[in-house]
Amino acid sequence: MEMIDFVDADDRVVGRGQRGGARDAGLHYRVAATVVLSADRVLVYRRPGTAGVYPGHHDVLVGGTVRSGESYRQAAERELAEEFGIRPVLREAVRERRESPIGPCHLAVYLAEARGRLRPDPAEVDHHELLSVAEVLARPPRPFVAVGLAVLRRLFREHPDAFRREPLP
Repeated sequence: MEMIDFVDADDRVVGRGQRGGARDAGLHYRVAATVVLSADRVLVYRRPGTAGVYPGHHDVLVGGTVRSGESYRQAAERELAEEFGIRPVLREAVRERRESPIGPCHLAVYLAEARGRLRPDPAEVDHHELLSVAEVLARPPRPFVAVGLAVLRRLFREHPDAFRREPLP
């Protein structure tokens, strides 16, 4: 089992332990995720039916738990490499506290442009495709991870120019 940092409500490291242990200690943990874009499209993938969290659900957030001693950005880069075999340039877009199935967390979301061939890991990704953002927001595939949809709505409400090649402010 991988070790993670336990953090307080202000995202300060106060201990470490196994994933799932933060809630029992009354603490938070960290999650890093990336929304992968291409022109006016967003990468949507379906988790395998055997996934420990949200099995069989669609999502736009490619990511996972930040390991002990790892930065949010390092975790986001690792997850993209592990799940899709890509190493794009990341731009941080959102950082917030959220509830998750395994307790309260701090979530950092990055944007990345899809370049090159995606090589999904079948243990992590059952299916993937690039869909128009408007289509996903209007009629998301079902079932869909609610936090992924909420983050996508927030991104395109707060950053309508997210498809531009210049870095976001």
